Amino acid sequence: MKRIFTTSILSLLVLFSVAQDTGTVKGTVKDKSSGETIIGASVVLESDKGRGAASDFDGNFTLILPVGDQKLVISSIGYESQTIPVTVKKGETATVNVSLGIESKQMEMVVVSAGKFEQRIEDLTVSVSVIKPDLVENRGSISAEDALEQTPGLTIVDSEPQMRGGSGYSFGAGARVMMLVDDLPILTGDAGRPSWGFIPVENLEQIEVIKGASSVLYGSAALNGIINIRTAYPKDKPKTKINLYAGIYSPPTQDDAIWWDKNDIPGFSGLNFFHSRKINKLWDLVVGGNVLMDNGYIGPEPADVIVNDIGYITNVIEDDQGNPIDTTYTRPRREFQNRFRGNFNLRKRSGKIPGLAFGVNGNFMYSRSAGSLLWLNSSYGLFRPFGGSNTLTVQTTYNIDPFITYSGEGGSRHTFRTRVFHQNNDNDNNQGNLNYVFFGEYQYAHKFANIRDFTITTGVMGQYSFSEAELYAGNENGDGKNNFTNAALYLQIDKKFWNRLTINGGARFEYFSVNQNDTVIRPVFRLGANVRLWKEGYLRASFGEGFRFPTIAERFIFTTVGGLPIVPNVSIKPERSWAGELGLRQGIKIGKFLGYLDLAGFYQHYTNFVEFNAGRFGDINNGFFGLAFQSQNTGDARVYGADVSLMGNGQFTDWFGVNVLVGYTYARPEALDPDYVYAVDNQGNELSQTSSTSLLSSSSTAQDTANYRNDPILKYRFEHLVNADVELVFTVKKKHKLSVGFTYRYYSFMRSVDKIFYDVDPIFGWGAVEFRENNSKGDHVFDLRASAELTENIKLAVVMKNVANRIYALRPLKVNAPRSTQLQLTVQF
Repeated sequence: MKRIFTTSILSLLVLFSVAQDTGTVKGTVKDKSSGETIIGASVVLESDKGRGAASDFDGNFTLILPVGDQKLVISSIGYESQTIPVTVKKGETATVNVSLGIESKQMEMVVVSAGKFEQRIEDLTVSVSVIKPDLVENRGSISAEDALEQTPGLTIVDSEPQMRGGSGYSFGAGARVMMLVDDLPILTGDAGRPSWGFIPVENLEQIEVIKGASSVLYGSAALNGIINIRTAYPKDKPKTKINLYAGIYSPPTQDDAIWWDKNDIPGFSGLNFFHSRKINKLWDLVVGGNVLMDNGYIGPEPADVIVNDIGYITNVIEDDQGNPIDTTYTRPRREFQNRFRGNFNLRKRSGKIPGLAFGVNGNFMYSRSAGSLLWLNSSYGLFRPFGGSNTLTVQTTYNIDPFITYSGEGGSRHTFRTRVFHQNNDNDNNQGNLNYVFFGEYQYAHKFANIRDFTITTGVMGQYSFSEAELYAGNENGDGKNNFTNAALYLQIDKKFWNRLTINGGARFEYFSVNQNDTVIRPVFRLGANVRLWKEGYLRASFGEGFRFPTIAERFIFTTVGGLPIVPNVSIKPERSWAGELGLRQGIKIGKFLGYLDLAGFYQHYTNFVEFNAGRFGDINNGFFGLAFQSQNTGDARVYGADVSLMGNGQFTDWFGVNVLVGYTYARPEALDPDYVYAVDNQGNELSQTSSTSLLSSSSTAQDTANYRNDPILKYRFEHLVNADVELVFTVKKKHKLSVGFTYRYYSFMRSVDKIFYDVDPIFGWGAVEFRENNSKGDHVFDLRASAELTENIKLAVVMKNVANRIYALRPLKVNAPRSTQLQLTVQF
């Protein structure tokens, strides 16, 4: 007892001594211009970097420091750091409130997707493009697909994202670009494709596009890169925004292709809205939504295939003698899309446990649409569907995302996110499908206080997908019921040395299984470095592996889409890749223009490369002489090239400024062994890239098979892409802004397509070969916009897309939209 008493007295004396030699410093960190609190700002003792804290969700921090005169270093990514002197007195509390100013350069841009934690864009080891919400709104974007059109190196062909030529057209199955919303995957569980109208764009923080293999952090579908849609949480002041828009499509310049008259002009209208606010300093609430009514620029089938004024005969009931007793008719139908989508974000910060927050996000969409994948012909049927191929779809989609996060004082962060995703497509061609995705991820990140600029990020994820659909009846049981399981463990380490060199590396171990039969375990690795060579000049290099497991659709689909048969391939193998990149990012300042010039060269090698190929794989009596599409492993392939981009802004005078986003990409996708036999068709013919591909040269002549061996470019790709957006901003009377924007896109000619199109084109009268021969110089597309702030809270804008009203098709047999003119009213309060 005496020993215990003595020990207790000594402990109390030590604690009393420590308490007498320390004091408390507390305060709040805010944004200097907006007054908004800054979450996660670093507050450290200058003389001892091991003593520090991070500001919480309300921007508050608390530190216990030795008595005496001390200096605190307060910093946050994107802000100028400050060093603040403070006198710490024994047993007392000193208050230090700090307002940080934005860094006076374009490099204030911050991204999360590259490493799953906030990083300055100049410190990254990979190529990144960032799309800000102002550009999305000013361009009159009505979906995420529209919003991404101006991203350098990214093309969206008939709703399929293509990054640096890494993938061709695949009828929506098997994406190589991972789509995320707030760091969680949003691809469907059966086909692995995005539903663009479902993705919220009305309440954006920013869109981050990472180019190159990203499988280590984001898994199988990130073979070519990722697109992360980051939504915004409320600021200190409540905000409401409503965006109303309406527009019309112009008649095409090809007179015989006009199917409407002045009483039936196709057009569209809709609205976006959101409201965000903080409630009682603990709750964050965001609600938003979108309504779209688009009656489409693709008309119904022409009158000569309609039986009478009632419509098409779709079903005839006969008596025992074969005499018709009842006939069902379907009204002629044009393409259209009507949708309603609503979403919410709800987050609560704990009032008892600092750094703890939890909540739930949700999104729901109901839509009705009709569409076809094929035109009728390239003359009067250019804007009409191929006979009987127009499909009506009623789609219901939702996701619910519960989450919990905890940020500790020592620089640690725990995140547990989950998602339940569901989509049900009810089609009128007996090819409906539904799928569920159950996703969960735990992530731990630690930024060491006593080791400068050192971060470890690790996590574990699991996903289970279930699909039930007649069109996936190509599975073992023939019942259309399939499931997919994916689990992974990952680790990434980031370290910055001497405030000049950044090095990161990571590994991921993945488990895949389909229908509990086909199981694969695969590790992938990445390594990257970034070094500051001179003032605002950064050289980066990266290497990353990729691995993509085929989707349920690629394996088991057995259907007809837009009139074309698609057959399963149960023996398809996963594809693997490795990618390397060398890039230079230079910060530039020309007068008052601040920005980045980025140059990069890239190379990606694929093994068991998967392509969606046409051939005689189907039943000879399928109406297409056995022609069908099938996903195939086509051997080894590679894509190499270079891109250059310029991103920046400048306020040259009190009344004039400019915003610029310009990019050029050259990508060379090619088969390494064009004579590799990847399949044998139902007539015994060996198929290779050489035998199944047609090239059209710039001289508009079909090249023979031998020439393809010398020019083995992969199908459905663009070798040259140019994206440019320039906006001029004028300030009138120091209050109201007028802006004029110009957008330009160039797509080089898609030289390589399936040879079968040339074989069957005369039979079906599509006119695809003639159209390609007449449009073999590439496509130039121009957009214009202008806006005016009528008051502080009201803005009126006019947006014209495809100003020249060019007739063009980014893929064969599907024409793009003619000129559209849109009026947009934005109200904010």
